[in-house]
Amino acid sequence: MTVLPLHRNTPADIAGPADLTVEQVTTLLAPINPSRVQTLNRQSHLEAWDVRRWLNRVFGFGGWSDETLELVCVAEREINPGRWTVIYRAQVRLTVKTTDGRTLTAYDDAAMGDSRNQPSLGDAHDMAMKTALSQALKRCAHNLGDAFGLSLYNDGSRQAVGIWSAAHPKPTDDADVPTVPDDAPVKPEPAPAVEHQAPAAEQQVQRSKQAEGGPWETSPQQAPPQQRPRAVPDQQQAGPAGPSRDYLADAQAAESRERFDQVRAAAVAEGAPPEYLAQLDAIAQQKEQAAQQQAPKQQAPRKSDAPKPGPARPTAVPSIPSAPDPEADAARQQHAVALAELLAAGKALALEPSHLDDIARAEAGCTAAECTVEQLGAITADLRAAAEGAAA
Repeated sequence: MTVLPLHRNTPADIAGPADLTVEQVTTLLAPINPSRVQTLNRQSHLEAWDVRRWLNRVFGFGGWSDETLELVCVAEREINPGRWTVIYRAQVRLTVKTTDGRTLTAYDDAAMGDSRNQPSLGDAHDMAMKTALSQALKRCAHNLGDAFGLSLYNDGSRQAVGIWSAAHPKPTDDADVPTVPDDAPVKPEPAPAVEHQAPAAEQQVQRSKQAEGGPWETSPQQAPPQQRPRAVPDQQQAGPAGPSRDYLADAQAAESRERFDQVRAAAVAEGAPPEYLAQLDAIAQQKEQAAQQQAPKQQAPRKSDAPKPGPARPTAVPSIPSAPDPEADAARQQHAVALAELLAAGKALALEPSHLDDIARAEAGCTAAECTVEQLGAITADLRAAAEGAAA
């Protein structure tokens, strides 16, 4: 009795691993050429055009296709007058075929893409869509192994992680397997120039390296007019920039402990140094001490000493409860941390606090400061996903 191989009993239009050629398997199992790897924000990645080039090399022209399953605009914000940031989400399907045109397999994946601080709204949308689609395609392609960057997920390693496949026998020593040639180093695709403002932590100049105090060490009200921070930073101006607002004045005017926590969280998110945060904490301590000293004076006086009734005078000093509430303090601290994380995630996408309030209203029906910790966490996770998709 003659036994036929199992794969020959399958329909003619269905393909499997055995239908890949020896050259294809060898190329897919080989380690990636380091000259193809790019590094951005300490993240290793491949260029989208290089991935398409290697899809052509491995599967041939017409041997693969990509399909857009979803393309959605997540956010469109005018961060400064005439400057736009746009975020898109894309889901893509990559289909690869055998050399005779049969479908071998398909992979689906999704990604977020953004375009920050663009002078043209059309260019911002175009770049964000392109980025999201390219990132989704690259995530689909890494399922094909080291030739498409699978090893880079192993902490950026260039060493092969696929190495072997039980479904593909190792070629014999005398097999005529071509050697994959080395290409010239891959260069990134040209992208529109984006004027980024350096992170606040990088903008801060250490006192030991200059004669005068750094931008965070000088109150905006005391700085010369030409050095005062503006509500909209002038990104054309060179040199270090200070805080975008006067957090010291905001802390002094805070009407409650909750409001102070929000001010401090915003300062942390903008990269305020420890010395500046110490000044904020000192203001809070002074306000609490003043409130405790004023508390006995606010007790009801005796009838003989009671002054004539008159309009009550408002006080700028917040009312501090006589007995501390550890649970309430812990909840306020947790909310302040969640709010600071949201502001930091928004800053990574060049979103102003007002834009975050718009997103919070759309998601939770209230401003960011009024959101619960859970709502802040959900919005922060979405923004971080958008930032990671852009840097992947």
